[in-house]
Amino acid sequence: MFQGIESVFFTELFERNSDSFASFSPNGFMLACASDSQALVWSVDTKAILHKFICDQPIDDIVWSPNSELIYCHVSKQNSIQVWSVVNLTWRCKIEESPLSIADVFWAPDSQHLLVVSEFHIKITVWSLVSRSITVIENPKAIKDGVAFSSCSKYMALVEKKKSEDFVGIYTCDTWEVLKCFPIETNDVAGIYFSPSELIVGILETPIEKNRILFYCVDGRLLGIYSYVCSSVFTWSPDGKFIAIGDYFRKVEIISSFDYKKITSYQHPESVDSKSVIIFKLSSQNSSGVSLSENSSSWELFEIVKGRPVSLSALSSQLEKSKHKFQDLRYSSDGQFIASVNVLMPSILFIFDTRRLKMSAIVVCPRKIKNISWHPAKPILAVCSGSNGLNLWTPASCISCFPPFREEFLILQAAWCPTRDCVVLSSRDRSSVLYLPASFSQS
Repeated sequence: MFQGIESVFFTELFERNSDSFASFSPNGFMLACASDSQALVWSVDTKAILHKFICDQPIDDIVWSPNSELIYCHVSKQNSIQVWSVVNLTWRCKIEESPLSIADVFWAPDSQHLLVVSEFHIKITVWSLVSRSITVIENPKAIKDGVAFSSCSKYMALVEKKKSEDFVGIYTCDTWEVLKCFPIETNDVAGIYFSPSELIVGILETPIEKNRILFYCVDGRLLGIYSYVCSSVFTWSPDGKFIAIGDYFRKVEIISSFDYKKITSYQHPESVDSKSVIIFKLSSQNSSGVSLSENSSSWELFEIVKGRPVSLSALSSQLEKSKHKFQDLRYSSDGQFIASVNVLMPSILFIFDTRRLKMSAIVVCPRKIKNISWHPAKPILAVCSGSNGLNLWTPASCISCFPPFREEFLILQAAWCPTRDCVVLSSRDRSSVLYLPASFSQS
């Protein structure tokens, strides 16, 4: 059983723009969301509104700077970015780009620069919020994961397209000068990912090419190549020692970052024979469970499926016959567990124990899983499946917490506070913060 579950607390629902989720500041002290043309900032501790910033038009996206002192608001109707300070309320900044529309925006690690990607990925403009200078970087490749920053915050790796060939540019984050630009041994790059511990980038090829991951040092040296069947997801472990790869056939391979060779692999099974794999299943989709005291919240304990063998298709009606590939693949904060979901069985969560090198648990949700999120310091996983309950898994138990709201609140995303035991839950256009007591754990 979970200790402290009786004292969980949900804040009242607050409305926000449907295109922008609420988010905690990196230092964990504040929460920001966009409501029409207003950027609202709350105190996580007191739950009181600290600041209201008014933009010219409805806000499409709102993002904290890495130092938690600034927020930018992307206003697509005006093709502009408005930046506000929560430290100096008299300071503000507005960035306008024309004639091309703004396709994406990134904070630089120093919180003093904004990287604005133009429509069609024609260029990236680096705007300095201190000197008001700009730097233009041309030919970024039009892919989702084409920019990565090193863990030391000194370097940026960018996939570039030049004369129909893929290159990697390594830029310094203080002057934005290119330090190295080198061609890569692939025809089509799908994404670039910096190691969390070293100056090494992993480069993922598109599945229609040679199905490889190439590892380069920032000086352009090719360190290793790993070939696989057909990958769709790539992620480093938190310490950078391992890489997990999910393929199109429900298989996860774990390789070493020392020699780029496979350590082990595991499959998402369609049936389970082993009794050492704990299978959790919510007993009833509509059950309100056990009532909690103060604010009439409730919770329900997932039951453990005892019989073996177990057909997972018999436990879940949410199956996709025609699709493959992974929907999500994430290491826990301590690196002990890997949580994964594939679109073939979208309501089933698989959890692999990296220390024991075996499947640890399977969680069967009543609906398709929309989002999974690990606690930043504890082995607690939040699982959202578009229902009115938040599923919380730990190594021995799994529960679903239901808020007290009479209104329908279908949870699509959960994001943990970086420094506190609370998580912001979001539906299509509303959010609430769930506070867990410090003693929340399992016995």
